[in-house]
Amino acid sequence: MFSELDTTIYRGKAVGIVTGGDSPEREISLKTGAAFEGALRNKGYDVTVYDLATDAGRLFDDAPAAVLIGSHGGLGENGALQGLLECAGIPYAGSGVLASALAMNKARARQAVAEEGVPVAAGKAYSRDQIQALSDADVVSRIEDSGLSLPLVVKLNDAGSSVGIYLCHSKAELERAVHELRAELSADPASALMVESLIEGPEYTVGFFGDVCLGAIEITAAQTFYDFEAKYRSDQTIYSPIDAGALFNRLEALGRQAVQALGCRGVSRVDFKGDVTTAQGCFLEVNTIPGMTATSLVPKMAAARGVAFDDFVELMLASARLDRQR
Repeated sequence: MFSELDTTIYRGKAVGIVTGGDSPEREISLKTGAAFEGALRNKGYDVTVYDLATDAGRLFDDAPAAVLIGSHGGLGENGALQGLLECAGIPYAGSGVLASALAMNKARARQAVAEEGVPVAAGKAYSRDQIQALSDADVVSRIEDSGLSLPLVVKLNDAGSSVGIYLCHSKAELERAVHELRAELSADPASALMVESLIEGPEYTVGFFGDVCLGAIEITAAQTFYDFEAKYRSDQTIYSPIDAGALFNRLEALGRQAVQALGCRGVSRVDFKGDVTTAQGCFLEVNTIPGMTATSLVPKMAAARGVAFDDFVELMLASARLDRQR
């Protein structure tokens, strides 16, 4: 399946794993980093682990032969770390600077995939500058004046792992969401409130490794929606592999359009909500650094194709490269 990758390229060389960081997803990042470390040590690699929150300078100085990035959200996923690695000339697995930045900016990602024909929910982003002088009620009025109507989803434009998401079925819930989330906004260009129409129906995710579609899964959360608790702490969330057929073909086609629209490479995962076989189903987001423990969704897809976790991690390492050709 990945015969073009030379899995011997970094054997016998010092390699790195970037984990941690200071985003709200730090806890999950550490788990991904530990899983990467275990897999590569099992394969006999000389591995150094770098916490993005404290070890960026040491990473730059050490200049390992290649790195795996396991830092979810924030500087580890928005293109900043990828830019540092480009400057240092350290090959890394996963999407490059621009694709990472686009994917982490939900408003920009929506625009990019919609231009390629991928359906997106009606929505609008509001930066801190746009709403700073307004009361919570005035922000709600502006949302209503934009043509968006309840029920709505309000979330941070530049966060992942379902951090900071509110499902709003009433005006009071919408005002509360605005009040809670506006305090999290910063002057960062990607920082904004993202408001979208709530899409009802099943939730799907489809995984890719380069041009290879790894598989697709339907996700059924025990509670209201697939939030942080359902993703990482609940044992009641149901993951159902999707067999070959019309639904799988549609998910693969839409997912491929999305990753190509953003210019992703390496491993990525695309999430959808609703009946994607009709216009009702819509794109949610592209994850350029999805969770990568042995029980995470992308490794589950790879395992279903006969690729064990340790082998899959080595394949990821073998795909490490730079955007800039030196």
